[in-house]
Amino acid sequence: MSLVALWAASAPSPSPSQGPSELEVTPGLAGFLATFAVAVACVLLFLSLTRHLRRATRNAQEQGIPVEEPKRIAFGRRPAPQGDAEGGPAGDGEGTADDATEGDGEPGSRG
Repeated sequence: MSLVALWAASAPSPSPSQGPSELEVTPGLAGFLATFAVAVACVLLFLSLTRHLRRATRNAQEQGIPVEEPKRIAFGRRPAPQGDAEGGPAGDGEGTADDATEGDGEPGSRG
């Protein structure tokens, strides 16, 4: 009976210490190549979509269909408001710090 007790008390097979540690489990080269392939496919799809949208817009304009221009995001400062803080009209000859930008607030539009 001691042999059965010894057999029952032994460690389960496979022992948890026999497997790889959590630090050793990595996706490896196959995981990198799969991720890289997905990234390349996404870039190519985005470029194709952009080309097809431009072609569709151009064809619509050639056929006389009105197409709205896409809204652009303007970088830089906003144009000066139409009146100053005191309620006076804008452009009364007094220069303020808000008048430092000229034009539409686009970069490189300063004169």
